[in-house]
Amino acid sequence: MNCGLVETDAGLVAIDTGLDRGAANKILRHAEELGLPLAAIVNTHAHADHHGGNAQLVRRTGVPVHAPAVEEVVIREPGYEPVYLFGGAEPIADLRNRFLQAEPSPVDHVFRPGDRFVIGGREMEAVDLAGHSLAQTGIRVGGILFSADAFFGPAPLAKHGIPFLVDAGGMRASLQRLLTDPATHMVPGHGDVEQEPQATLHTNLAVLARVFDWIAERLKRGPASTEDILAEIAPVFGLRMDEPASWVLNRAAVLGFLSTLNREGTVKVVMESGRWLWTESSE
Repeated sequence: MNCGLVETDAGLVAIDTGLDRGAANKILRHAEELGLPLAAIVNTHAHADHHGGNAQLVRRTGVPVHAPAVEEVVIREPGYEPVYLFGGAEPIADLRNRFLQAEPSPVDHVFRPGDRFVIGGREMEAVDLAGHSLAQTGIRVGGILFSADAFFGPAPLAKHGIPFLVDAGGMRASLQRLLTDPATHMVPGHGDVEQEPQATLHTNLAVLARVFDWIAERLKRGPASTEDILAEIAPVFGLRMDEPASWVLNRAAVLGFLSTLNREGTVKVVMESGRWLWTESSE
């Protein structure tokens, strides 16, 4: 479900394009079956499984690409994704794979949350759904909201234990806004279309709350490094930690919780013998 098609007077608009050329070719086959051309691509965020098909579709059809501000940088230069996951340094080869680094794609139009734009006579609205990524943007078309990875269906949520995110506070705020969103249908990036998504949204919020609570309880026992917290939390939430890509993804998510707690003033950083440690804030 990490891509969708919207019919317009000009043809089909792809909302995200899947992981790779194979996903792009499936989109083209669907378009052919419907007897409609592809008119444009609209991306929600810059993770490879959502824009990895862009390059192939642009090669095959020449369609323009619309993408959110900030996210568009990584869509154009996808090498930045493994770089930021590796802490800003040149990443090891194990992180240069199709799941973390898509083919480069042009971006012709940049939008921001709240923007409305029209493609083939269909109005689309960009909706702020940041948290899973820095500037993730949902796309509203009439009563349908393509909600990207702002929330996950029950099966993928159970599979991954802790959803990937870069800002747990931002993801929590996006989930809370979705609880009162007027959409008649929400289309998550991973999971089934939801007509009454409140239960699923509350399940996602509950997972975030469990992680926040676990970290708070852990730091009551004393300071810990990011790696300490990551190693201890993994078996509690069933995190996969058996290869470099999953390790850096889970570390990013854990840091997304710690940075939120730091902004809220309940957790602070202390430097001890050259080590970065997280501890409860006494302020």
